[in-house]
This record gives sequence, C-alpha cells and structure tokens, in this order.
Amino acid sequence: MRRAFPLALAVLGSLLIVGSVGSGLLGNAVVNPAALSLPDQIARLKRAQYITGRAAAVEFSNMHGEQFPVTSGAVAIYGTDKQITIWVAGTPVDFLAPQLVDAMHRRIAEGRSPFTEVDTFHDRGRTVYVLTGMGQKHYYFRSKNLVIWLASEPAVANEAIGQILEEYP
Repeated sequence: MRRAFPLALAVLGSLLIVGSVGSGLLGNAVVNPAALSLPDQIARLKRAQYITGRAAAVEFSNMHGEQFPVTSGAVAIYGTDKQITIWVAGTPVDFLAPQLVDAMHRRIAEGRSPFTEVDTFHDRGRTVYVLTGMGQKHYYFRSKNLVIWLASEPAVANEAIGQILEEYP
C-alpha cells in the first residue's frame, strides 16, 4: 500500500500534464484552424474562389451563428456562375464529426431552415443526407473527422457528389 500511493500520484500527475498540454494544443488549433485542400475541379467545373483555415472557420460560424470546434477548414466555389459550393470543416477528433452531422440533421428536421430533406443514402458506412433548397441540391455527410456540405446546381449534382464521395471516403 505504501508503494501504491506514490505511484498513483505520479500517474495522476502525468495525466494532468498530458491533459493540460492536449487542451492547450486543441485550443490553439481551434483559434488557428489549419487549411484543408480541395479539388481543383468538381464535375469538370474549375475552382473560382477558395478560402481556408481561419477565414473558412469564420464563414462556418457566420452561417450558423455559433462557434464550432473547427481545427481545419476550407470553402470553395466552382464554375463561373457559382454552380457548386463546398464547405469542409475538420473537427479535433473523429467521433465529433458524426455528432455535428446529427445535430445539423435535427435542426433541419425542425423545419425552420430553407432546406427540405428529400432522401438519404449510405456510402461506406455513413449516411449522406440529400436536400433541396435555394434552387440547388445539397448533400451533407462526414468523412472521418470532417463534416462536408456540398451545394450544387441540379444539372451537375450527381456527378459532383460522386466525385466528392470518392475524394472523401
């Protein structure tokens, strides 16, 4: 028993140090989100606008009116007439991404958004939600620690989501 107490204190101290360092690193990652790369083309449409990192995280917050634990991000618009927009937000851990997708699904289901869910399908063990709204077809899903939302003109939507599901398995 005499040896167990100092050992337990040493383990507890080590856990506190690791937790403090991890919390500091996570806090820094949320304050300064990293850039994510996005494809140069989607559905044969070239990327016209592109923001990453902190600027993308600010856009996510402005769209939703709240902060998210985003550690990386990117937003891009494709085509000369803004035919496709993609938002990709990275979370600090894989298990948080499906929770954020579920929260988005619940809020949209409340019926106070400009989107109407029209379908869902499964791809590689994840649910892909399909919506309409604002003259576009929308898809959102998770890929590992990423939350992805794709908005597309209906004419190129099937090609665009097929490419994005391959890009983000």
